[in-house]
Amino acid sequence: MKTQDAIKLAVENVKKEGTTDVEVFLRPFELAMIKGSVEEEVYRLIKASFKQHNLQSLKVSPISHVLVPKKELFDFRKCAHIQPLDEMKYLALVLQLATKIEKARINRSDNRIFSYRFSHQKGYLFDPRYNYTSFREYVSKRSKKNKINVVVSCDISNFYDRLNLHRLECVLESIQGCDKNVIRQINELLIFWANRDSYGLPVGSNASRILAEASLIEVDNYLLSQKVDFCRFVDDYRIFAKDAAEAHHWLSLLVKRLSMEGLFINTSKTEIKDVSCYGSEETESQEPQSDEVPLVDEVPPFDDATLNNKFNVPKIIRGYSGLIPTKFRNLTVGESKKLVDLDTDTILNEIQESIVIDPRSFVQLIKGGVSQESPYILIESVKLLNKFPQFIPYTLDAISKKEDMFSNEQVSEISELLNEWLKLAKTPEYILVYIVRFFGSGAFKNKVLLFDYFRQLRRNEGSYIGRAVLEQLEGLVGRGEVLEIRDYYSRADMWEKRQIARMVDIHMTEGEKTPFFRNILSLEEDVFLKNTMNKKPA
Repeated sequence: MKTQDAIKLAVENVKKEGTTDVEVFLRPFELAMIKGSVEEEVYRLIKASFKQHNLQSLKVSPISHVLVPKKELFDFRKCAHIQPLDEMKYLALVLQLATKIEKARINRSDNRIFSYRFSHQKGYLFDPRYNYTSFREYVSKRSKKNKINVVVSCDISNFYDRLNLHRLECVLESIQGCDKNVIRQINELLIFWANRDSYGLPVGSNASRILAEASLIEVDNYLLSQKVDFCRFVDDYRIFAKDAAEAHHWLSLLVKRLSMEGLFINTSKTEIKDVSCYGSEETESQEPQSDEVPLVDEVPPFDDATLNNKFNVPKIIRGYSGLIPTKFRNLTVGESKKLVDLDTDTILNEIQESIVIDPRSFVQLIKGGVSQESPYILIESVKLLNKFPQFIPYTLDAISKKEDMFSNEQVSEISELLNEWLKLAKTPEYILVYIVRFFGSGAFKNKVLLFDYFRQLRRNEGSYIGRAVLEQLEGLVGRGEVLEIRDYYSRADMWEKRQIARMVDIHMTEGEKTPFFRNILSLEEDVFLKNTMNKKPA
C-alpha cells in the first residue's frame, strides 16, 4: 500500500475504532477533532514523520501501560495507552506492509486462519467473515468428521508480551515486496516502546494485530507442510487428529516450531479431548481460550453522533472476556424466573466464610441479588470484594444498571465502601479507573468525593488514572474547581494537559482563559492541545 493511502486509512480507522479496544480506556475526545484543518495537519505530521525512516523522525512519545485482568484467575495483561497521533503513525507504518503480509498468509479459503484477515473497506481493516464465531463454527463442524477422533486445544503463553521483535523483523523482511525501510522504522519504534527490550507488541492496537499475525506465518506454513490438520484464531490453536498418537505427534511439532520463535504453549490450558462421539459441541461452548474474542459480526453502523459520543461507541472487537467478567449482562426472562428462588443467603454465607471467592458462586450471587431486587445482597457483595478485587468492575456495572433499587442511605453506604479503595495506597490502577467512573454519573455521581481524590492523587498512582478522574470531573465542576485544576497543568502529562485545557475552555470566561492559552501555545506543539484551545495548528 502506498504511503499516502496507508496514512489516509490509518486516520480513518482510528477515527472509527479508536486507538484501542481495551475497555478500561475511554474513547479520547481528541478523536472527534480529526476533521477539516485538523485532519489535514494530522496527515501532514504523519507523512513528515516517515521521511527519514528512523525513530527520530517519528517523534513519538513513550507509551504507558495499565495492567488489566485476563480471563484466568490472577492473570493480567499489560495494555498499552498510546497517544492518538502516535497510534496513527504506528498503524500507517504497518498498513504499508499489510497487503503483502496478507498475501503471504495461508489462503483464507483454506479455513486455517480465522483471525484478522486484512481486507479494508470504509475505514475498517479486517474481513468480517473471519472472526472468533466462524472459528468456533469451523471447529465444531470439523470435529464431526468421521476420521476425527481427537481434538487438541492449546494457545500460546503470553503471546503479545513474549513476541520477539528481532524475529518479527526477520519474518517481515522475508515477505516478498515488504519495504525494508518501513520494516526498520517499525522495529525501531517497537524497541523504543519496549524500553529497549527485544520483546512485546502493544496490546489493543490494530497495528499490533497485523504484526502478530505476520509473526506466525512461518509457524502456520510449517504445520501445513507437515500435513498437520489445524486451524487458528490469534494465539489459539486447534489440531484435529485420527487418534491420540497422531494428536501428540502433531502437538509436539507445534511446540517445537513455536520454540524456534521464542514462543511456548500454555501447558496449563492444553487439552487433548476424545471427540469420537462428538463431544466438541460442549467443548467449544465454554469460555474462549484465545487472548481476544472479536465479535465483528455484531458491529452496528457508525454515524456522526455515535463517533462524537465517547461514552457510547461500538467497537469492531470486544475482547478480553473470560472467567471473570467486567460487564453485567442483563438477565433474560427465563434466567430471572430461575433466579428468583435462588438461596442467595446460603451462597452469601459460604462466600463470607471462604478465604477467596469462587468466581461462579460470586456471579450467581450478583445475578440473584439483581433478579430478587435485593439491595442487601448487592451491598454485602461490595463488602466481599477485598477477597477478589477483580470482581469490582462486574459488581459496579450490576449496581449501576439497577441503581433505582437503592435508597439514598444505601447509595451513601456503597459510596463509602468504594471510597476506601481510593484511599488504599496499592489499589490496582484499573480498579481505581472503574471506581472513578462509577462516581462520575447516575445515582452514585459524587463530585465531592472525586474532587477530593483528585487533590490527593499521587503522581505514581498510575499512567491513566489522572486523565480518568479529569474526564469524570469535566461535567461536574464549576469555575472555582477548574481554577484549582488549572494549577495542576505544569505537573500533568499530555493526556491530562489536553483534558485540563478542555475543562478550562468549557468552564472559564474568555478573559480568564485567553492568557492561560497564550502561555501554553508558546510552549506546546501538540496538534490536539492546540485545537482544544480553539487555535489552528501552526
